Amino acid sequence: MKITVSDYIFYRLRELHMDTVFGIPGDYVLPFFDRLLDGEHGIKHVGTCNELNAAYCADGYAKLHGLGVAAVTFGPGALNATNAVAGAYADDTPILLIAGAPTVEVMRTPTQRLLHHVIDTNFLANIEIFTPITCAAKQILQIETATSDIDDVIRKVFQTKKPAYLELPYDIQLSLVDAPTQPLDLLLFQSSQQNLAAAVENSLELIQNSSSRSVITGHLLQRENLTNIVKGFIEDIGANVATTFCGKIPDFEGHPNCVGIYMGAMCQKFTRETIEGSDVLINLGRTNNEFDTGIFTAETGSDQNVIHALHDHVIVNNQRFDNVYLREFVPTLANESNKITAASVVVPDNARTFAFQRSDKFTPTDNNLTIDKLFIQFANFFKQGDIVYGDTGGYINCSQSEFPSGVSLFGCGNWGSLGSGFGMFVGGTQAPQAHAKRCICITGDGAFQMTAQELSTLIKEKVNAIVFILDNAGYGAERAIYPGKYRSYNDIQVWNYERLSEAFGGQVGVNCEHYVVRTEQEMDDVFAQLDSPKGLHLVRIHLEPNDSASFNIEFSKALRH
Repeated sequence: MKITVSDYIFYRLRELHMDTVFGIPGDYVLPFFDRLLDGEHGIKHVGTCNELNAAYCADGYAKLHGLGVAAVTFGPGALNATNAVAGAYADDTPILLIAGAPTVEVMRTPTQRLLHHVIDTNFLANIEIFTPITCAAKQILQIETATSDIDDVIRKVFQTKKPAYLELPYDIQLSLVDAPTQPLDLLLFQSSQQNLAAAVENSLELIQNSSSRSVITGHLLQRENLTNIVKGFIEDIGANVATTFCGKIPDFEGHPNCVGIYMGAMCQKFTRETIEGSDVLINLGRTNNEFDTGIFTAETGSDQNVIHALHDHVIVNNQRFDNVYLREFVPTLANESNKITAASVVVPDNARTFAFQRSDKFTPTDNNLTIDKLFIQFANFFKQGDIVYGDTGGYINCSQSEFPSGVSLFGCGNWGSLGSGFGMFVGGTQAPQAHAKRCICITGDGAFQMTAQELSTLIKEKVNAIVFILDNAGYGAERAIYPGKYRSYNDIQVWNYERLSEAFGGQVGVNCEHYVVRTEQEMDDVFAQLDSPKGLHLVRIHLEPNDSASFNIEFSKALRH
């Protein structure tokens, strides 16, 4: 059976259980969008307000579902998405950005004519720009190899957990190819069995010969869907577990062996002493990034054995085992862990493991809200099954909040791009995993102003969602870097945030509600109304401009350059 190249892509995406493509049409990509709307493939289009936000949405969708896709036009459309693609690359999120392009003949014919959307006469400029921020940047110029090229790009995205850029010339998009007859083989890279066995053997020996064990979780565990396997491993060997800024996985935080979030000198004293004082430390999927290490203040490995399991290699103390993939190392190690005698793990009930603990719950008063009180309230507001995204200030403080098991949390990661978290949230609400779940976003006002127009997408798509906007009239994270030093560049124009849902086409009392909160009691009252929200609920939370959490003051101080 013959199908179009565009439909071939949709067929492959459906194999991976994709049901959404985000993006904005443009002249060079219209045939692809026509097949997106008219084809019988079960994939819907969610239009966004700009291409940057489309790629953010793909990122947020991928963090829940495992892969995200956005489609744009050549030149301005594709290049508008570069920051989001770079963020996905930095934080290991598999997204596919598809761009329409001029016809093959136009791109292959030397010319002095300056076509629209083209940088000078360089038809490879987009490829050159995307190459360092993707696992693959590919132009499809030959119909004879189109299907194998497409398969190869999708396979690389899935395997590397990195974004890719796929450029489809206008005439290629509707060219006919054979429909796939076999499922896409995703196993491009596999571990060296010799190195895998050696890495597991050396790791087991260190663990067996230790009397105290600690595990630190990284974001790569989420990307490889390894959370449940690691939970069993922790119990088998008797290990403490700590989460991280980029790998804050509430399923571990609700575990009785949890000792908090580890961020070097930025975390609680008990957490740091437990992690750094164990005989053996097992880093699973944690990269050596600035935020997870507490601005590189982590002091692990100085007087303990350390196992580092990363995407494609394992380091046991100073011995490196290349071509050993996390997705194979962790299950193999876990399967062998029943040979190990479990160590005793006791986390005292009074241990201080988070800046904002659920046990800190208090009776709300009419006092104005502070960050320190607000995030204690948030910690007690979250419940099992919630889907939560944070943006910059919202995510930084969420990272220090104790979450119940069964919550999914994602955010701006180590890339730290203002506005990304809200864009990701909009995309995440479209993932199958978010259906029938309570979807929540916590964002600072400075970050929100960068991608706020996507409120209209939430309304258009009839999403049940809660958006908390922390209104401190500026860039709170920047202010905290030099506290007490006023700078006008940290101030922003204050919006009437509570009116935005109406401005973007919503109807109060029909498909949206809004709230304004200033005090602890008002916050508690609003929480009581958000147990099962219907439509878009926008909550504006007034905070003092220079209010900052105790944790964030130390964190920001370390960010001074």
